[in-house]
Amino acid sequence: MNRFFRHPATNAVGLALFSAFYGVIFLGFSPRLLVGTGESQNPFWQAWDGFLLARGHQYLAIVLLILTALAIVILLRHRSVYDEYHTAILLRCLATAIVLALAAIGGFFALILLDPVGIVSKLMLMVSINGASVVLEDLVYLLVCRGR
Repeated sequence: MNRFFRHPATNAVGLALFSAFYGVIFLGFSPRLLVGTGESQNPFWQAWDGFLLARGHQYLAIVLLILTALAIVILLRHRSVYDEYHTAILLRCLATAIVLALAAIGGFFALILLDPVGIVSKLMLMVSINGASVVLEDLVYLLVCRGR
């Protein structure tokens, strides 16, 4: 399994597929889905709904796609395979991203159980946290660990 992750192309393809999936969700999401979901009394959720209604999620998608493109350029510039040390760090970064994704899913369900108003809004927050954490952890890995 470690040999599979030793190649930068594996990382580039995985990151590209992941970002394309979230890019389609962010860019294809219509804020009109929020209409009729109910009004939250919480100021945070009101602000988040306002962000989504103002199509802020599309700007978030563009930023994440630009960061993904930057990470892929860095990966393609450095074509040598990862050594065991860097492979272990990459696997820890991926494990951290998985833990953050599971925590976001758990947090999403807790939010829904506590306040079932605005499910789409809460789902978009969970997706945003998950997408940003994966792209940023990969970019940090590339800038900090691979720069040595």
